[in-house]
Amino acid sequence: MIFSKHYLPVGSVVGLHDDSRRLLIIGRQLFSETNQVIRDYAAVNYPNGYTDAKEQFILFNHQDIHVVYHYGYVDEKEMQLDALLAEAEKREDDDHGDNSI
Repeated sequence: MIFSKHYLPVGSVVGLHDDSRRLLIIGRQLFSETNQVIRDYAAVNYPNGYTDAKEQFILFNHQDIHVVYHYGYVDEKEMQLDALLAEAEKREDDDHGDNSI
């Protein structure tokens, strides 16, 4: 089976450019109220994980990732979700492309 992964799966551990922390991805396609944009990933510090209800998630995009330390679990459900996310992203890009001059 050929699988083209657009997003890292939940459970992946990454490092960002210019950031010494390791981050555990816990969600994808989250809305940043601060910047009013959708970010590719939501993460918490690794290895601590989610420790406090007041804790804010770290939101970032795929291009911010410098290194992947661990690749999360992938099964059929994950592949279906990845395809849906990629399709939604393509529709959004097409919608924005129609409005460009």
